[in-house]
Amino acid sequence: MEEIHNYPFDPVIKFKQQGRSFSYKIIKEGTYPNKESLVYTLPPNKYRIPNNYIVETTWGRSTNQCTVQCHINYNDGKPIFQVWFGKCFEYRVSSVKTATDASNLFHKHYTSQKGTKTSGIYLFGLQLKILDKTRDRKRCAHVLKQVNQCSNTTLTRCATSIGKQLLTEFNEKVPKFYNVEEIPVLENIQIESVVRALDEGNISRNPYRRLCAIESHLPREGVVSKERQRINKEMAQLIPISIVDINAQVDLSEDEDIEDENIAQEIIDAVGKGGHRNIKDILRYLVPDLIQKRILNPHHPVINLRISGDGHNVGRKIKHVMITMAILDDKDTLHKPNSYHTIILYPGCENYDSLSNIMVPFCHDLRNLKEQGLIINNIRWNFQFCFSSDWKFLATCLGFNGAHSKNFCPWCTISKSQQGDLSKEWSISKNINKLVEKNNYYEGHTRKPLFDMIPLDHWIPDELHIMLRITDRLWSLLIAELMEQNLFNDTARKIIIDEMKRIKINFQFWQDHGSKTWNYTSLMGNDKVKVLQFFDLTKILSMRRATIVRDLWNKFYELYIKMKDPTVKAEDFKNDAINWLTLFLTPSEGIPNTQGFKKGLYQPDNITPYIHVLVFHISEFMAIHQKWGLKAFSCSGVEKKNHEQVSYFFCKTMKDGGGKKNSQSSAIVEILQNENRTLFYNHNNIPLNYQNPKTIHIKTQNI
Repeated sequence: MEEIHNYPFDPVIKFKQQGRSFSYKIIKEGTYPNKESLVYTLPPNKYRIPNNYIVETTWGRSTNQCTVQCHINYNDGKPIFQVWFGKCFEYRVSSVKTATDASNLFHKHYTSQKGTKTSGIYLFGLQLKILDKTRDRKRCAHVLKQVNQCSNTTLTRCATSIGKQLLTEFNEKVPKFYNVEEIPVLENIQIESVVRALDEGNISRNPYRRLCAIESHLPREGVVSKERQRINKEMAQLIPISIVDINAQVDLSEDEDIEDENIAQEIIDAVGKGGHRNIKDILRYLVPDLIQKRILNPHHPVINLRISGDGHNVGRKIKHVMITMAILDDKDTLHKPNSYHTIILYPGCENYDSLSNIMVPFCHDLRNLKEQGLIINNIRWNFQFCFSSDWKFLATCLGFNGAHSKNFCPWCTISKSQQGDLSKEWSISKNINKLVEKNNYYEGHTRKPLFDMIPLDHWIPDELHIMLRITDRLWSLLIAELMEQNLFNDTARKIIIDEMKRIKINFQFWQDHGSKTWNYTSLMGNDKVKVLQFFDLTKILSMRRATIVRDLWNKFYELYIKMKDPTVKAEDFKNDAINWLTLFLTPSEGIPNTQGFKKGLYQPDNITPYIHVLVFHISEFMAIHQKWGLKAFSCSGVEKKNHEQVSYFFCKTMKDGGGKKNSQSSAIVEILQNENRTLFYNHNNIPLNYQNPKTIHIKTQNI
């Protein structure tokens, strides 16, 4: 037997014996357990079996050559022998008996030739003398006396020796990693982290000053402010922020999303100012990081962009309007508000004139990206666009009628009079190029589409708003039915409020003093889902009526879940949606007020545009955009981002310009600067926490 090696400097050991040879690559040499636990191979060799041992063994010639990984680990005092095999060692067999038994199991699974065997000892390399000697050598080196068996002199000598050794190593290594000139760099990194923490926690100046007064180790507010300004200046060179004058008006027509009068007034004062960042600048900053994270592939240079818009009501007078861009390829983060990068921001009206005015440079950039692409680090990237928003914003950007018009669908030519006809098939039939050539080519279209570079089958309705608005319709139809039957009285209202309380929803009714109209709480998305699932209709309807209405609600909730599931087949969804609409339009049977009369559900004029889209077009979008799934086009992240910006940046302590108009930037600029800083933090991996430093005092003395 011959062992050829330069171990431990080279992990490969070649073993030769007459008629056979093996090559071993030692991954973990393992150790021998103590005498009580140590197990040996069978006589006559009785080799010791190590623990925590991994070796890669190769044997055979040419086409018959085979490589496996052998593992030995002790469990409850017994060794477990494992053989891993396959191209990536993805298969394995194990035995608690012997190494040879594990070898036989391997050949049973791997080799089709009967009778093929390999000694388990040679397969696992248990005969290698060099490994045996190395383990013994290390074992002896680690035999230490217990502390309670050492004298005080020995303990003092050992502690001093360790202290001197640490001090020597510390003095040798410190110059390689740290010097006096690096002190400002280290401090700067920590200040950047403080700035990031303040930004992400929405902590303004005065609260931070109070914290500094309590904790003296925090950087002073002035230092933090200078660091924030430095980051703003650095990012402004890469992603400049432009202020645009727009012709904006105040809209008094809609209910408010934010009721704070101070915030509302600040936004009214900011009307006429708009902010803009160039989409190409943002892409140049983002793409290298996305390549490094393997989200984008430079060998297939195509980027899928999602354009979104949202107008957030502030008071009853104004909207905070934003247009964003997100990279669909980074689909795991699309639910996060920070994944949506604001391109345009302005307070004013969500109407065609304001949008067309402020979006001129943005639309020009989109056309340029589609036609010529964008060169980033010598790679030309091509772009595909999608647009997603709520119905109003989408129709406005399309130059189309509102949802209550005779021709209400942005994608097909259906009219109000046809929506109850289930014999007709409606599909996406409009063409964006026809609308570019002639703005009123289709009925209901009056102006040129703003995003004329995006085909209509890439204008995608928001699945969240589909759920919200159809749930609103189902609830309003329920209330209308109670009113029609004169059952909407104080008792019914109390039952509804109590039932809402049971499912943990805050809900109230109130009556307008002038019109005597009853109003009720407008529920948020999660509460509407709770109502769909858990509201007990038998509390306010007869058992038969409650059963059929509950069936309608349940089937709609199932459609909502399937709509977001990318694994659901579009054709199956369409069939389920048609069946649901058929149930929605269940006709009455018999003559009213006679025995045997069965009241149906709802009429064709109860169908809303969102119901039409759910039944006839969602399945098309599911098929076209199967790669992403409709959940990737949800507007919840954009709406949350808009709400956070309004709530924080227009509050009184961060008002638009304050009293010193020349010294303070507007809230619009502050919002976009905050977004630039967020890009800076992510690009530079600025941490939000550090390990507390530990101080070691080393005192040396001669003994």
